[in-house]
Amino acid sequence: MGLWRKSRRTKRAARHRLSLRKRIVFTLLANLLVLVAVAGIGEIVCRLFAPQDRYGSLPSGMMEMLRFSDDVYLGWELKPGVLDHNSTGLRGAEVAREKPAHVRRIAILGDSVTYGLHTTAVEAYPSVLRSRLDETGIGPVEVLNFGVPGYNTFQEYTLLQTRALRFDPDLVVMTFTADDVETSPVIINVDGEMCLLRNHFEGIGLLNNSAHWSVFRASHFYRFLYKQMVVATAARGAEFDAVYVRPDVQWENVLRTAELCRREQTPLLLVLSPFLLPPEGDVDRAEFERYQEAMDQIRRLARESGIELLDLGPLYAEHTGEMKVHPPDDHEHLNAEGHRLVAEALLEKVLTMHKNSQW
Repeated sequence: MGLWRKSRRTKRAARHRLSLRKRIVFTLLANLLVLVAVAGIGEIVCRLFAPQDRYGSLPSGMMEMLRFSDDVYLGWELKPGVLDHNSTGLRGAEVAREKPAHVRRIAILGDSVTYGLHTTAVEAYPSVLRSRLDETGIGPVEVLNFGVPGYNTFQEYTLLQTRALRFDPDLVVMTFTADDVETSPVIINVDGEMCLLRNHFEGIGLLNNSAHWSVFRASHFYRFLYKQMVVATAARGAEFDAVYVRPDVQWENVLRTAELCRREQTPLLLVLSPFLLPPEGDVDRAEFERYQEAMDQIRRLARESGIELLDLGPLYAEHTGEMKVHPPDDHEHLNAEGHRLVAEALLEKVLTMHKNSQW
């Protein structure tokens, strides 16, 4: 009798455990279905009634040269084979992936300044530097222009890690421009248009991963929720529409680049390219001074770091009128003469490093 009762209790306990598991599974599935339903309804509502009007569309000229990248950390890249881009997606002449035994290579990372916006590929300073190096007689040197409009240090580090190192460079040049003190912009597809989002939580591990950026680019509802979070945490860097200046975050990316170069036993040269001229008007000048202070912080950190450095600030101060492109509201880009002067300054630095057996 005792065994029979014990057996019944065991069976009841087993049924209870099975029932508990079913309830847990049912609850989890029900919650999952609710979340999927909320996300689906939210996506429909956002697409119909909450257009992404806080994202600025790229100018048509940029649309011709850029495309979405398969690498969500890069976000976008140059279209290969259009304009004066080669088949590998670099600006300039064709170059073999495998480096010839007798050739040295310099890989230059940067944004639209390095790319040479408003100039031709041969006028951009990477191309001018290659021509000047050919004249020095130090041997064949290829200078590869990895500049992409809109990139900053996070994307440049990623580009070096995933693509530029495949070309086996002997020297890496990283150009830090004045607006690199901003967090990296993000380009997303909104109703078939490539649109620019300038403000996001770069540098936060939880929101700086492939899954986050994939969903961010695909979902209007996710971007809506993300926007509310940014606005609700203004302490992290002002309102959603405001430019998000974080020189500390960008400097961390420079250090990551330096560490990557150290592991690859490839020298790194950091080039600082500040704004050329302060804007006109008190409001714009106040914003300009904010950038100046951030760039001064980067300059101080660079000098303390021991990273090989070329500061173009003195050159810009001396030759601003000769170097600046027009229209007058462009405070960053160089004309052909500006690129020539930068190439000359870079040539002197590169030759000194070569003389000292640094590359």
